[in-house]
Amino acid sequence: MCVDNRVVEETREILQKYPKEKSMLIAILNDVQEKYGYIPEKAQKTISEYLLIPMAEIYGVITFYSRFTLTPKGKYNISICLGTACYVKGSQKLLDRAKERLKIEPGEVTPDR
Repeated sequence: MCVDNRVVEETREILQKYPKEKSMLIAILNDVQEKYGYIPEKAQKTISEYLLIPMAEIYGVITFYSRFTLTPKGKYNISICLGTACYVKGSQKLLDRAKERLKIEPGEVTPDR
């Protein structure tokens, strides 16, 4: 089964738990986020069709709440402090080394996640 088709089917399974009410959007998005670690576009489209809400409105809710994300996250989250005190102690060098080793920029995910 194609990944997109699997996302649609699994999202439909999640939707079966909820009435077709706009007020359920955040709860539905939360379940989808829990399942995938982000909210895939195919899931957004499936939710839009189920709740009869425009995709733009769903996108607006996803981008408004910091809990939700549109991009897949990696297994490990690396955070490097770049505040003044950390910077003075060499955190920029640490960030530069991490970027070099992982071959990614801040906010990106390695190919193997």
